Amino acid sequence: MKITTSDVTIWTVLELDGWLFKVIDMAHTHTGRWWATDSFKVKDIVSGKVKNVTYNAGATLEKANVQINNAVFLYKAGDNYTFMENDTGEMFDLPGDSIDDIVLYLKENLDCYLMKHNGNVLSVILPSTISYVITSTVPGIKGDRSKAGTKPATLETWLEVQIPLHKEVGDTVTINTQTGKVS
Repeated sequence: MKITTSDVTIWTVLELDGWLFKVIDMAHTHTGRWWATDSFKVKDIVSGKVKNVTYNAGATLEKANVQINNAVFLYKAGDNYTFMENDTGEMFDLPGDSIDDIVLYLKENLDCYLMKHNGNVLSVILPSTISYVITSTVPGIKGDRSKAGTKPATLETWLEVQIPLHKEVGDTVTINTQTGKVS
């Protein structure tokens, strides 16, 4: 599908020279009397390499035909992670190295989305926040307040984060999956 540079948003998947790229950052530049340009930082979906591309404002680009479907993360078996589409029940085994940036956020029965192109899973999209149980942390100090500071903690998925001093083992914290911070 053809789109102009002004229609591109973050997470748009573009087909450039036969390769699929996901837009991860963008900028619009207009200098005086000269032409305006749109610059995009794109990530190759297959190799993971990041590069910058620049086009004249209003240039026509090819948007890849991708579908985003509801899914659930089921389990990890060896180095593979198994997901199931909610609508069709179809199962997908993804190797850990293809989703290594989100592996520590995955827990059983987590609702997520699968981005697919021509029947192949391109990536997994997580919800913006996920709640986890704290499995280990250092003890707090008497008089700790919720805004007094932070301490290191390990969550149920082995994700390590900074938590408020008053939180203890067994408490639940909510993590922003885009920043990795406790919210």
